[in-house]
Amino acid sequence: MHRFPRVDWCARTLVVVLLALCGGAPVLVSAADAGFSDWAIGWRHGADFREPGVVGGGGSAAAIDKNIANLTWVQGSARGGNLLIVDALFSGNADPDRSGNGGAREVYLIYRHRFASQALFGRRLGFGPVRDTDWVAGLDLNTKDTAYAPRKRMLVAGAQFQFDVSRGFLQTSLLAAREWDDNGIVGRAENFRTTWAVESSWMAPLQLGSLPVQLEGYLNVYGPKGRDDFGLRRRTEVLLHPRLMFDLGSGIGHPRRLWVGIGYEYWYNKFGVDHALTPGALQQAWMVEAAWHL
Repeated sequence: MHRFPRVDWCARTLVVVLLALCGGAPVLVSAADAGFSDWAIGWRHGADFREPGVVGGGGSAAAIDKNIANLTWVQGSARGGNLLIVDALFSGNADPDRSGNGGAREVYLIYRHRFASQALFGRRLGFGPVRDTDWVAGLDLNTKDTAYAPRKRMLVAGAQFQFDVSRGFLQTSLLAAREWDDNGIVGRAENFRTTWAVESSWMAPLQLGSLPVQLEGYLNVYGPKGRDDFGLRRRTEVLLHPRLMFDLGSGIGHPRRLWVGIGYEYWYNKFGVDHALTPGALQQAWMVEAAWHL
């Protein structure tokens, strides 16, 4: 049986986040600015993922098969918004778990809360191509049952710029980020220094005949955060994930519910690990993606 290291800690943290969101909803959202709320469950599959330090024959980076189950919640109102993403990642045997008897398992959680300038200051803070400037804070958490046994905890805070686009959305956040982690190989906690980060996401609605299509994705860049517990300097990290999603639900009587498509993930210096020194720290992976909106 595969087990997650410190999964009780990760589960407790997730419960606290969800209770805080649910408990705070009546305060944050009134009947006049109820806005929107969207829950979705998803799945992704690809056969060419990479992990830093995970090698195959000849010492080159191993190609890793992964299935990724996903839960996403997006909520917004005149007062702000919430984004919650929980990924459960199931690797094939090329990315072994701590026992070496099977593929590794990982849980990764992302939460961001947006504070609307309209609610804070009574007016929008727009300029040039920027429709509004809001304020965002959040965290990343993860745990994985490998020999490295990571337990990432990252806090972020900064400004988010909502660009004035005619359809869909385009937003970019400029953030300060501070990360703590564990290194199970050397048996010590890792305490990285505060760095800068840029997180962007977009959605552009398209049309293929009568079939609705969406070009979605995100681009995240994180600055150098110091040295790890191996004494190696972490580098600037770039994660690009565009996808083209088709509204197949419209063909079965559930429009805008079932989306299926193709995604691509480019990850340069994965987790900040220098790809020039460590095999597996450069990832270029195609995948099939699907999401059902509840």
